[in-house]
Amino acid sequence: MRNLLTGIAAGAAGTTALNAVTYLDMAARARPASSTPDDTVRKAQELTGVALGGSEEEAANRRSALGALLGIASGLATGAVYDTFRRPGRRR
Repeated sequence: MRNLLTGIAAGAAGTTALNAVTYLDMAARARPASSTPDDTVRKAQELTGVALGGSEEEAANRRSALGALLGIASGLATGAVYDTFRRPGRRR
C-alpha cells in the first residue's frame, strides 16, 4: 500500500511539473492549448455513445474539463503503477 501511495504522490508531482512547463511554454510562445485532451474525450464519446448534454458550448466545456482530468488521472496512474511494480530495494 505504501508503494501505491508514494507512486501516486510521484505521479502528482510529475503531472504538476509537466503542467507548469506546458503553461510556461504556452505563455512564452503565445501558443494555444493542445486539442489532444478534447479529441480524446470526443473519441471516447463516439465509442461509448455517451452524450455530455446541454448546448454545444456546455458540451465543449465539459470535454475540456474531462480532458484535463484524464491527464491528471493518467499521471497519477503512471506513478502508482511504476512504484507498485518496481523491484524492491531499487533506488529511484
